[in-house]
Amino acid sequence: MGKTATIKDKEKQDAEFRSFMEKLGTESKADEDKLLAEIRTLVDEHYESNGWDHARLFGERRSDYQNYSDWGLDRVNAIIKSIGDALAAGDYPSSKVPGSDEASKSTIEEAKKFKGIFAGDYSLIVARVQALISGALSQFSIRSEVTRKSELRDLPLSGGLHLFFASSGKVYKENRFFSNQFIGAFQIVFEAYVSADEAKYVGIQLILATTEQELAILNDLIITIRQQQATSLKEILKNDIKDYQSTKAAYDLALDDTKADRDKVIEQYNKYKTVTDTVDRLFDELDLTEFGVAAAASEALQIDHLFNPWEAALARRHIRERLAA
Repeated sequence: MGKTATIKDKEKQDAEFRSFMEKLGTESKADEDKLLAEIRTLVDEHYESNGWDHARLFGERRSDYQNYSDWGLDRVNAIIKSIGDALAAGDYPSSKVPGSDEASKSTIEEAKKFKGIFAGDYSLIVARVQALISGALSQFSIRSEVTRKSELRDLPLSGGLHLFFASSGKVYKENRFFSNQFIGAFQIVFEAYVSADEAKYVGIQLILATTEQELAILNDLIITIRQQQATSLKEILKNDIKDYQSTKAAYDLALDDTKADRDKVIEQYNKYKTVTDTVDRLFDELDLTEFGVAAAASEALQIDHLFNPWEAALARRHIRERLAA
């Protein structure tokens, strides 16, 4: 993250604009410090209330500045995907997973112990993280009053990994520098912890339940954006008709992005839910001899006949969790 090309060009040409951006940078640093403190409080509450071991695996803090002709979350999404790729591959400690070089050797070993589970859940995890972080930041793509908005969330991933993230942003109207343009400044701070105790507790059903809550958050955000769009456009029709087209386009972009991210989560969620629902419905008819359970019938259903290889691995994981419950 950083600054869009348009903002970088303007800094080179305009001393007053450089001074404005330096002021934004100072404010952003203070906001990052505040968000990190909030995350650390949330981390302490989460693990202490459950009595779980925990250690920091990675984390980073970033600020981004965009003017609205260049608005987009491509850089944010690229960061999320690159971290997910490196985690799934076990490529840490490395610069690909920011802050992982500060993790202790025992923490790295603990995380790699559960790498296989994380890799199996990779698509769902990346879709969930991308949707919620992008959704939190999409509110800054829209013309608004100069007020700061902040958000704090945490996501249990898999294999004992837990992501804590916070975001904050503000929209500035600066006609001094860009004709009829807005500048968005936002911060994102994220920290990931690993816990062997949490790995034992967080199974497929809890991951699915958490994903359902996240989908509800995204659906609520879509409704909120629609409400704000209707209110803003009504005001513009009365007061500032020349801004109607650009404002509607900004809202439409935020809606399209949020719905696309939500749909990716739904697609991955449904893959899991189909398998777990099938296992639950046919549980008494399955051949469970590989789990030390005598077959209920001579014609018991074979797991590998019901599912493709990825689904079969998930089915076996779900069965083990059911039998251990």
